[in-house]
Amino acid sequence: MSGRKARSTATVEDQESAILAAAATEFAAVGARRANMDEVAAAAGVSRSTLYRRFPNKEGLLLAVANDAYEKGMLRLEAAVVGLGPREAVVEAFATGAEMVGTDPLLSRMVLEDYEVRGVTASINTLFIAMVTDRVAESLREAGATMPDDRLHQAVELHVRLVISYLENPAEPERATPEYVRDMAETFLAPMIY
Repeated sequence: MSGRKARSTATVEDQESAILAAAATEFAAVGARRANMDEVAAAAGVSRSTLYRRFPNKEGLLLAVANDAYEKGMLRLEAAVVGLGPREAVVEAFATGAEMVGTDPLLSRMVLEDYEVRGVTASINTLFIAMVTDRVAESLREAGATMPDDRLHQAVELHVRLVISYLENPAEPERATPEYVRDMAETFLAPMIY
Protein backbone atom coordinates (compact mmCIF):
# COMPACT_ATOMS: atom_id res chain seq x y z
CA MET A 1 0.00 0.00 0.00
CA SER A 2 1.42 3.36 -1.00
CA GLY A 3 1.64 6.31 1.39
CA ARG A 4 -0.21 8.54 -1.07
CA LYS A 5 -3.51 9.99 -0.06
CA ALA A 6 -6.50 8.61 -1.94
CA ARG A 7 -7.76 10.96 -4.62
CA SER A 8 -11.02 12.68 -3.75
CA THR A 9 -13.98 11.87 -5.94
CA ALA A 10 -15.91 14.96 -4.86
CA THR A 11 -16.97 17.30 -7.63
CA VAL A 12 -15.34 20.71 -7.97
CA GLU A 13 -18.60 22.30 -6.72
CA ASP A 14 -18.67 19.99 -3.68
CA GLN A 15 -15.04 20.78 -2.91
CA GLU A 16 -15.59 24.52 -3.21
CA SER A 17 -18.69 24.32 -1.04
CA ALA A 18 -16.75 22.37 1.62
CA ILE A 19 -13.87 24.85 1.43
CA LEU A 20 -16.20 27.86 1.82
CA ALA A 21 -17.98 26.25 4.77
CA ALA A 22 -14.69 25.37 6.47
CA ALA A 23 -13.28 28.84 5.78
CA ALA A 24 -16.41 30.53 7.13
CA THR A 25 -16.04 28.55 10.34
CA GLU A 26 -12.32 29.37 10.58
CA PHE A 27 -12.80 33.11 9.88
CA ALA A 28 -15.67 33.30 12.39
CA ALA A 29 -13.64 31.51 15.06
CA VAL A 30 -10.27 33.26 14.82
CA GLY A 31 -10.61 36.19 12.42
CA ALA A 32 -8.92 36.96 9.13
CA ARG A 33 -5.39 37.49 10.40
CA ARG A 34 -5.19 34.29 12.44
CA ALA A 35 -7.12 32.09 10.01
CA ASN A 36 -4.97 29.17 8.91
CA MET A 37 -5.25 27.87 5.36
CA ASP A 38 -4.00 24.41 6.44
CA GLU A 39 -6.82 24.22 9.00
CA VAL A 40 -9.32 25.18 6.31
CA ALA A 41 -8.01 22.48 3.95
CA ALA A 42 -8.14 19.83 6.67
CA ALA A 43 -11.64 20.79 7.79
CA ALA A 44 -12.84 20.80 4.17
CA GLY A 45 -11.30 17.38 3.53
CA VAL A 46 -9.14 18.61 0.66
CA SER A 47 -5.41 18.82 0.11
CA ARG A 48 -3.49 22.07 0.39
CA SER A 49 -2.86 21.98 -3.35
CA THR A 50 -6.60 21.67 -4.04
CA LEU A 51 -7.34 24.59 -1.71
CA TYR A 52 -4.71 26.80 -3.33
CA ARG A 53 -5.81 25.77 -6.82
CA ARG A 54 -9.33 27.00 -6.03
CA PHE A 55 -8.29 30.00 -3.90
CA PRO A 56 -4.68 31.13 -4.49
CA ASN A 57 -4.45 33.13 -1.25
CA LYS A 58 -6.24 33.95 1.97
CA GLU A 59 -7.55 37.26 0.63
CA GLY A 60 -9.21 35.51 -2.32
CA LEU A 61 -10.74 32.95 0.01
CA LEU A 62 -11.98 35.68 2.34
CA LEU A 63 -13.62 37.52 -0.57
CA ALA A 64 -15.28 34.28 -1.69
CA VAL A 65 -16.57 33.67 1.86
CA ALA A 66 -17.83 37.27 2.05
CA ASN A 67 -19.59 36.89 -1.31
CA ASP A 68 -21.18 33.62 -0.18
CA ALA A 69 -22.34 35.25 3.07
CA TYR A 70 -23.74 38.21 1.09
CA GLU A 71 -25.71 35.92 -1.23
CA LYS A 72 -27.13 33.84 1.63
CA GLY A 73 -27.98 37.02 3.54
CA MET A 74 -29.75 38.58 0.56
CA LEU A 75 -31.79 35.42 0.02
CA ARG A 76 -32.82 35.48 3.68
CA LEU A 77 -33.79 39.17 3.50
CA GLU A 78 -35.76 38.63 0.30
CA ALA A 79 -37.62 35.72 1.89
CA ALA A 80 -38.39 37.81 4.99
CA VAL A 81 -40.26 40.47 2.98
CA VAL A 82 -42.38 38.25 0.73
CA GLY A 83 -46.00 39.36 0.88
CA LEU A 84 -45.29 42.67 2.64
CA GLY A 85 -45.97 46.17 1.36
CA PRO A 86 -42.97 48.38 0.59
CA ARG A 87 -42.80 50.21 3.93
CA GLU A 88 -43.34 47.04 5.93
CA ALA A 89 -40.67 45.35 3.80
CA VAL A 90 -38.16 48.10 4.70
CA VAL A 91 -38.81 47.57 8.41
CA GLU A 92 -38.66 43.77 8.18
CA ALA A 93 -35.50 43.77 6.06
CA PHE A 94 -33.74 46.19 8.42
CA ALA A 95 -34.77 44.19 11.50
CA THR A 96 -33.85 40.86 9.89
CA GLY A 97 -30.48 42.21 8.78
CA ALA A 98 -29.71 43.52 12.26
CA GLU A 99 -30.71 40.17 13.77
CA MET A 100 -28.50 38.28 11.30
CA VAL A 101 -25.44 40.40 12.10
CA GLY A 102 -26.12 40.09 15.81
CA THR A 103 -26.53 36.32 15.85
CA ASP A 104 -24.46 34.87 12.97
CA PRO A 105 -20.85 34.38 14.16
CA LEU A 106 -19.37 34.93 10.70
CA LEU A 107 -21.40 38.06 9.93
CA SER A 108 -20.75 39.43 13.40
CA ARG A 109 -17.01 38.87 13.00
CA MET A 110 -16.99 40.34 9.49
CA VAL A 111 -19.13 43.40 10.20
CA LEU A 112 -18.58 44.27 13.84
CA GLU A 113 -15.30 42.84 15.06
CA ASP A 114 -12.67 42.10 12.45
CA TYR A 115 -11.02 45.20 11.04
CA GLU A 116 -8.81 42.98 8.85
CA VAL A 117 -11.94 41.80 7.04
CA ARG A 118 -13.08 45.37 6.50
CA GLY A 119 -9.70 46.20 4.99
CA VAL A 120 -10.01 43.40 2.46
CA THR A 121 -13.70 43.93 1.66
CA ALA A 122 -13.30 47.73 1.42
CA SER A 123 -11.91 47.16 -2.06
CA ILE A 124 -15.32 45.93 -3.17
CA ASN A 125 -17.42 48.28 -1.01
CA THR A 126 -18.69 50.45 -3.88
CA LEU A 127 -19.65 47.40 -5.92
CA PHE A 128 -21.30 45.90 -2.81
CA ILE A 129 -23.40 49.05 -2.27
CA ALA A 130 -24.53 49.02 -5.91
CA MET A 131 -25.39 45.29 -5.81
CA VAL A 132 -27.35 45.55 -2.56
CA THR A 133 -29.13 48.71 -3.74
CA ASP A 134 -30.25 47.02 -6.96
CA ARG A 135 -31.50 43.89 -5.17
CA VAL A 136 -33.31 45.79 -2.43
CA ALA A 137 -34.88 48.21 -4.93
CA GLU A 138 -36.10 45.25 -6.98
CA SER A 139 -37.59 43.64 -3.85
CA LEU A 140 -39.33 46.88 -2.89
CA ARG A 141 -40.70 47.27 -6.41
CA GLU A 142 -42.09 43.71 -6.16
CA ALA A 143 -43.56 44.68 -2.77
CA GLY A 144 -45.50 47.48 -4.44
CA ALA A 145 -43.27 50.57 -4.33
CA THR A 146 -44.62 53.05 -6.91
CA MET A 147 -42.00 55.79 -6.73
CA PRO A 148 -39.92 56.51 -9.87
CA ASP A 149 -36.95 54.19 -10.36
CA ASP A 150 -34.32 56.89 -9.86
CA ARG A 151 -35.93 58.01 -6.59
CA LEU A 152 -36.31 54.43 -5.39
CA HIS A 153 -32.63 53.74 -6.08
CA GLN A 154 -31.60 56.97 -4.34
CA ALA A 155 -33.67 56.16 -1.24
CA VAL A 156 -32.45 52.56 -1.12
CA GLU A 157 -28.82 53.63 -1.54
CA LEU A 158 -29.28 55.99 1.43
CA HIS A 159 -30.71 53.06 3.43
CA VAL A 160 -27.79 50.83 2.48
CA ARG A 161 -25.23 53.49 3.38
CA LEU A 162 -26.98 54.15 6.70
CA VAL A 163 -27.03 50.46 7.51
CA ILE A 164 -23.30 50.13 6.72
CA SER A 165 -22.51 53.14 8.90
CA TYR A 166 -24.71 51.84 11.70
CA LEU A 167 -23.04 48.42 11.56
CA GLU A 168 -19.50 49.77 11.35
CA ASN A 169 -20.08 52.06 14.33
CA PRO A 170 -22.58 50.17 16.48
CA ALA A 171 -24.74 52.01 18.95
CA GLU A 172 -24.98 51.26 22.63
CA PRO A 173 -26.51 47.84 23.43
CA GLU A 174 -29.90 49.33 24.35
CA ARG A 175 -30.09 50.75 20.83
CA ALA A 176 -29.44 47.35 19.26
CA THR A 177 -32.53 45.61 20.61
CA PRO A 178 -35.01 44.26 18.04
CA GLU A 179 -37.66 46.68 19.33
CA TYR A 180 -35.40 49.71 18.97
CA VAL A 181 -34.26 48.66 15.49
CA ARG A 182 -37.84 48.14 14.30
CA ASP A 183 -38.96 51.47 15.74
CA MET A 184 -36.06 53.30 14.09
CA ALA A 185 -36.81 51.68 10.73
CA GLU A 186 -40.54 52.46 11.00
CA THR A 187 -39.92 56.05 12.06
CA PHE A 188 -37.09 57.10 9.76
CA LEU A 189 -36.50 54.62 6.93
CA ALA A 190 -39.96 53.35 5.89
CA PRO A 191 -41.39 56.86 5.22
CA MET A 192 -38.75 57.35 2.51
CA ILE A 193 -40.42 54.62 0.38
CA TYR A 194 -43.75 54.89 -1.42
